[in-house]
Amino acid sequence: MNSDSISQEAINAWRDYVLKQIVENLEANKDKIMDQFEHENTHGLTCQDINQEGLLDFDIAITLHRDKKQSFGLGLGFFKATIIR
Repeated sequence: MNSDSISQEAINAWRDYVLKQIVENLEANKDKIMDQFEHENTHGLTCQDINQEGLLDFDIAITLHRDKKQSFGLGLGFFKATIIR
């Protein structure tokens, strides 16, 4: 199967799958990630600070390199998901 024969639907399905895996990994490892950051950061930011200040609410974006425009911008394949605590 060459890239010309791959449907946009299949490409979107792949992007959605990868994004879902990333989000699930972040959710499953949230406490470990936060604890590790709290111990390694030099800014005095604690897990409690992260929770109270809404720092767990962010966007994750996946852009396939093949969809990037040559000029500035996110490209045709831009997709994002909001991670909510």
